[in-house]
Amino acid sequence: MKKENIPSPPALAFFIIFFNYGGLLVVVLTNYLLQWSGMASLGTFYLLLIAPILMVVIAFYYYKSRQLSIYHKSAFMSGALYFIIFPLTLAIIFFIS
Repeated sequence: MKKENIPSPPALAFFIIFFNYGGLLVVVLTNYLLQWSGMASLGTFYLLLIAPILMVVIAFYYYKSRQLSIYHKSAFMSGALYFIIFPLTLAIIFFIS
């Protein structure tokens, strides 16, 4: 983003997005590969209670600036798609296990 001189690059937004989707991946892998633990429960509660708030803030904030660059558009899309990906992932975990 620095090389391309993107105005107000969404670095913090991408950190939060990667943290949330990474947490979702850890919960899925814990469910299928390891034994469920208290840390997995804490991660799930974070993904249920705090992550949606952060993702909706990211989606609303980058909605207007999604035309600036592909990074802004990706931040907006990642924030908005969380509300489709997360419930589908929980449904898959619930119905398969």
